Amino acid sequence: MGKIVFIGNYKGGVGKTTTVVNFANYLSKEGHKVLTIDLDPQSSLSEIQVSSFLSKTLAELEDDEVLNHIFDLYITKIKKYPALNIPFPEKIIHKRDDNYFFIPSSLFYKKGVGLDTLAMQMLPNLEYLSILGNLLNSFKNDYNYILIDCPPSNTVITQSAFLSSDYYLIPSVLDHLSTNGVVHYIKVIERICSDYCENDKNEDSVIARTIFGKKPELVGIFYNLIRGSVNYEAEKIQFLNELKKSFSNNTPYIFNSYVNNFVDIARDTAYGNSSNYIKDFDSVVKEFLKRMENKKW
Repeated sequence: MGKIVFIGNYKGGVGKTTTVVNFANYLSKEGHKVLTIDLDPQSSLSEIQVSSFLSKTLAELEDDEVLNHIFDLYITKIKKYPALNIPFPEKIIHKRDDNYFFIPSSLFYKKGVGLDTLAMQMLPNLEYLSILGNLLNSFKNDYNYILIDCPPSNTVITQSAFLSSDYYLIPSVLDHLSTNGVVHYIKVIERICSDYCENDKNEDSVIARTIFGKKPELVGIFYNLIRGSVNYEAEKIQFLNELKKSFSNNTPYIFNSYVNNFVDIARDTAYGNSSNYIKDFDSVVKEFLKRMENKKW
């Protein structure tokens, strides 16, 4: 069965998109069939993939070739034609090779109707929240891993990713403000999943649990932007102590591996180039796979 993993953090600039690209590259090379989904309205992941793999610009994609089209269709269906059965638009899934597939979003859909604009038209109820979940369930078992690039926002679309995923991973930077941000992010995810699926006062909770299943499990937190002068182990212990204050019973796991040359990797990734520093990311992905295999958290 495929595993749905969202990569997110409310703090921008921590390398979510670079993480998704490099995780997908490594996993596909190791024989895993991977699908990436770009939920960020900025569509940075899509820009990289479309230009690198399809040799065209994001603006050149047709409207029915991007994720925006799915949400647009279902928003119209819910509002006007609730009984209408919409066939799955397969053109939104693009292929790099036999192991690497991706669903782009676009800033240029209908001349500027981005995912953020579409999210503003969606109410926080099960009809809208289940759009992404139903989409994922239609092809979940066709892939080993589905990686979702989540934006630093709390829209209905982002919440639907929280609810529809099996696991999540948080890339971060090693500083005090980021620590607070990670704590807040985890607590928001816990609250959203609890409010929709575990709230006895909400009569839709039973239906929500049936649609979404159990809440996503945090695989761990890993760090980018580590400088050579930083004592990572000392900083990690300090960060772990901060986390324990907020999560005394179930302290989030901090990866032993980290990315030491993130700026160089991010630059090379943005231009679709292979980085000389990619081994940093490879070690993080290997630790991720080991965590997924053991599941002792």
